[in-house]
Order: sequence, then structure tokens, then C-alpha cells
Amino acid sequence: MSVHSIEFGAGFEERQPVVLLLDTSASMGRPEEHPRIDELNGALTRWFDGVRGQERLRNRVEVCLITFDSAVRVHDPGPGRLVPVEEADADRVFVPVDSMRPPTLRAEGLTRLTEAVEAALELVRTRYRTLQRQRVPVRRPFLWVLTDGAPSDAQGRPLDATALAGTAGRVLEGEEQGEWVFQVIGVRGADLPMLRVLAPKATSALENLDFGRILDLLFQSTDDSSPDRTADLIHQDIDDRAARLARMERLERDLR
Repeated sequence: MSVHSIEFGAGFEERQPVVLLLDTSASMGRPEEHPRIDELNGALTRWFDGVRGQERLRNRVEVCLITFDSAVRVHDPGPGRLVPVEEADADRVFVPVDSMRPPTLRAEGLTRLTEAVEAALELVRTRYRTLQRQRVPVRRPFLWVLTDGAPSDAQGRPLDATALAGTAGRVLEGEEQGEWVFQVIGVRGADLPMLRVLAPKATSALENLDFGRILDLLFQSTDDSSPDRTADLIHQDIDDRAARLARMERLERDLR
């Protein structure tokens, strides 16, 4: 799908690029009796099927889906499959949110988070510049990481703060320059202290929240964030929303 073939609904006035970075490492295959990857696959299918009823998202948001385990892959909507990030074309892999047909994800391998983040930053920067050259009104992109683990190197060794410093610095510099908003959601088992090295003000813990509700949080927070708000204020708003969702989830469990 070329950039010229992307079609948005009536009333479209501006574009909002969003990147979803999804952890598909082996830990997402646990617990064996009810793997998290199965939950995530179901939530992705239901959420993207249901987005057609959300007019603002449908008319404005374009999304790119990246997975990371021992390799980093990007969903290419042409063949409808995940391809190595080296093959990704920024003007092919961003599609209108209601055109996204997420692939079935499998849990395997390591957690090459930093490589995924670096690839996402490059893709979203390229896409943003393309839209600017085409004189398309474009909002600051959002990048969302969903992980249940900790970053590792090619041999599976956990990365320390020093190893994360370069990527963390590029994320922060881009936020300060208004290039993007970057947020990490840590689910069950996530190494939150290490994730907060990567995103000190932008790591939220949602230990027991349903993946469908997490997707609602991500996209509604993207939609509701005005272009003139600082990244720090957006992160605080996301944390507040996440806390409310977590309280609601606990209350619903108690009432069952």
C-alpha cells in the first residue's frame, strides 16, 4: 500500500501517526494455561474491528504495528504479515486505524526492546517528514510500548542502565523537541525500574488490566491530547487515566 492509496473517512483534516510496539518475547507465552499472547491477540482483533464506530480516530489516526522478541518486525499491510524491520517502508506501514488487520502474534525469543524503539523512532520521524512535505496537517506522533519483561541483548542478558542510556537519551531529546510522545505500559512481570530508565516520566504499571482496556487507554489518550500540551503533562494525564482504570478494574473484580 503506497502513501497515495491510504484513504481516510469524510471530514479528515489532519493526520495522527501512532506506533504500537508490542512485546512478543517468550514470557508473553505464560502462564501456560492462559498465555498472555492469546489475550493480546484477541484484544487486538476486537479493538481494531470495533474502531469503525469511533469517528475521530477513524478519520485521523494512522497506525504502525511493531513487534519485538529476538527480532524486530513491522506489520506490512500489503502482504498482511510481519516483515523484518530492515524491509519496512515508513510510507507503507502506517495505515488508517480502521484498516489495520493485526496479524496473529506468537510468543518466542528474547526482548530486544531497544532495537525496536530505535527502529520506531526512525520510522515515525520519516513518516512525519513525508506528511509535512505533502503539506498534510500532522500532529505530533505517539509511540506506545507494551511489555511484560525487561530489555535484553542479543544473548538474552538483561540490559543495565548504562546500556539503555543512548536510547533513553534519544527518546527524551525527541520529546523535548516536540517530535513525539513516548509512553511505556508495563504489564504483569514487567521490570518497571529498568523500564523507567528508558522512560523516567512515562512508564505506567497496569499489572492486571485487560489488554482491550489498555488499547482504549492508549488511543483515547492520543486522541484527547492537544498539540500544545507538553509531553510531561501528557504523561501525567496518562498516569491519571491508568490509575482510574486500575481502580475500576479492582472494583469490578470485587463485585463479581
